[in-house]
Amino acid sequence: MRNVTRRIRCLAVVLILWAVPAFGEPYLGLREGMKCSACHTNVTGGGKRTDLVATHARDILRYPNFFGKFTNPPEFFSGEINQYLAIGSDLRVSNTATFEDKGSPQNCPGGAPPPVPGQPPVNCVDNNKVFRGRLETDEMKVTQFTLYGEVRLVPDMLTAYIDQRFQPTTDTREAFGLLYGVLPWKGFVKAGRFYLPYGLQLQDNGAFIREGTSGSGNTGFGFDLQESGGEFGVEPGPFSVVLALTNGPPDDRDLRVTGTLSTMLTEVPVVRNVLLGTSFSRVGPPGSQTTLFGFFAGTNLERLTVLGEADFRSDKNEVTDGETVGTFLCYGEADYLFFDWLNVKAAIDYADNEANLSNRVDNGQNRVSVGLEPFLTRYLQPRLFYRVSNGVKSTPAQNQNVLLAELHMLF
Repeated sequence: MRNVTRRIRCLAVVLILWAVPAFGEPYLGLREGMKCSACHTNVTGGGKRTDLVATHARDILRYPNFFGKFTNPPEFFSGEINQYLAIGSDLRVSNTATFEDKGSPQNCPGGAPPPVPGQPPVNCVDNNKVFRGRLETDEMKVTQFTLYGEVRLVPDMLTAYIDQRFQPTTDTREAFGLLYGVLPWKGFVKAGRFYLPYGLQLQDNGAFIREGTSGSGNTGFGFDLQESGGEFGVEPGPFSVVLALTNGPPDDRDLRVTGTLSTMLTEVPVVRNVLLGTSFSRVGPPGSQTTLFGFFAGTNLERLTVLGEADFRSDKNEVTDGETVGTFLCYGEADYLFFDWLNVKAAIDYADNEANLSNRVDNGQNRVSVGLEPFLTRYLQPRLFYRVSNGVKSTPAQNQNVLLAELHMLF
């Protein structure tokens, strides 16, 4: 009953955020009433920006006019080499301070568990705290440096695209050919290696509806998950339908099927823009199966943009002893534009593993994030976030506070 109540509460959060007389980041597209394909060369989002962003950066990114020529330079690089060739880049440098209680066996449910020979004692921490004073780590690093390349073999019709990451690892995230603008209903065909079209394409891979963090519940989809295969989509009017068939995990003899159906309604009375969508995915490596189904929504009211997603994940594999394990995940986000240039974000993540196996316990986890995201120019965005995570008591890394300061440079 307690788990059912939690689900109802989480769904209520998403629905309340959606019902308030209200996509880079999904909130930007939703705020301006644009699909992913308007701002990204990759039609389903992420990676290099289109010429539209360079041309209308002030209107989309909403940066102030504080720095004279630095804000509005008479000449600047947009990434366009010529009509056939364009490049782009993302650089993120961050300092992350992580606060975590040391914990002790006495904090575990039912008291200190009996010691296991050859194993360290289990240290449990409180999982209902907002502030933690013990600094566990403080790290400054380059969290992302990527270069994007686009070759328009036939402009507006046939494109070769690559997304190459150099930090924190070196790998090719995306490499595909894109046929666009030839098929009816703005249809496109993509073949190669690419991100999978599931749910909200949040930049924060640590969100539970993305890849999660510290072993939290997650959908597994994010900007670190790319697979080879083919993708087909159409965009009739305000609607978008995308279906991808990819090779799935290594040694998988089955195909992963991923699809999303969404609509972006603009000029809606009172709330201006409305986003509605649903996603599905199934993959079945040998001896296992993972299925996900979810829905997402968002809208605006004046300067307020709200969006949310709820997902239901089902796993069956050796780890679950051949039984089906269900995980419920949800996310809600509110963005408010102060002074017409400062974005203030508040977000809530929740995950709950409801396996009814005797060797598992309640795995409810939550994370609350608040932060500031101002664009200073078309190229620079500082970000400051404070995140509070609470999870399983016996996993201290799920019970942390994080202070994140980041400088994002993009073109």
